Amino acid sequence: MMQRIGTRLMAAFVVAAVAGVTAPSMASAQVSLNVMTFNIRTSAGRDGDNAWPNRKALLVETIEQYAPQVVGMQEALGEQIDYLDQMLSDYRWLGIDRGLNGGVGLSEATPIFYRYAELSPIESGNFWLTDTPDTPPARQSEGRRRGGGRIVTWARFYHRDTGRQIYVFNTHFTLRRDQSQLDAAALIAARAAALPAGAAAIVMGDFNADAEDSDTWRVTTAHGLRDAWVEADERVGPIATYGDFGPPDAALAERVDWILVGGPIDVPRAETVLHNDDGRYPSDHYPVAARLVIR
Repeated sequence: MMQRIGTRLMAAFVVAAVAGVTAPSMASAQVSLNVMTFNIRTSAGRDGDNAWPNRKALLVETIEQYAPQVVGMQEALGEQIDYLDQMLSDYRWLGIDRGLNGGVGLSEATPIFYRYAELSPIESGNFWLTDTPDTPPARQSEGRRRGGGRIVTWARFYHRDTGRQIYVFNTHFTLRRDQSQLDAAALIAARAAALPAGAAAIVMGDFNADAEDSDTWRVTTAHGLRDAWVEADERVGPIATYGDFGPPDAALAERVDWILVGGPIDVPRAETVLHNDDGRYPSDHYPVAARLVIR
């Protein structure tokens, strides 16, 4: 699988490079982009009636209904990625898991799925939310499904119709709301701030912290990243993004799944997606979608 992704990445780089030479005048054109962050809930969970086999088709249906150009997923295991790769024929993906350091297997990954007819990855990579972000942590046993350090998968995409370039980062923070979350937030903020001036950046994920009301959110948004939900001209759906496989609870308002933007990006609409099949939801988290305009 990873060899196939590598071949696609090389081909995409060549296409992007050639297109960039032949059509530089398009680089200032606006780009309308629909994006989604989606914690799909690991297939290893003991979820009873909400186990992966009972909801995987609904998850595909949810993505196809909204048809985002980019989907950042969290908690994805190899078997889930294989299924989605097969069923989402308009998409390709990139990423590695955080336990095997170079492939996708029993540990969770934060893959980025993208509509390959519209976007080509020029370059991509991963870094870890540790003190040595560019060095993978020690290899974990394949029997440990959540082994390895927390990870960020990123890519620089070339938009085929306009020639614009877009950076996308996807991550899943630890549940521990302590200094490790703040350090992770500071690292992502620093990486985004180090992008070329004027770069369009999208940072998405399950941050396991309450947006607008946590130090983690404040650190992440301290140096130029903006919360798409806050920025949106129109907001649809509940504030809370964790639903525990059920409908929204009016008493809950914690928004842990975020889409952040940096650079020349407007946000006409943001939505907490409640797509379900007669009360069955595709995950214990609601996906969050945003319509973006890159100026």
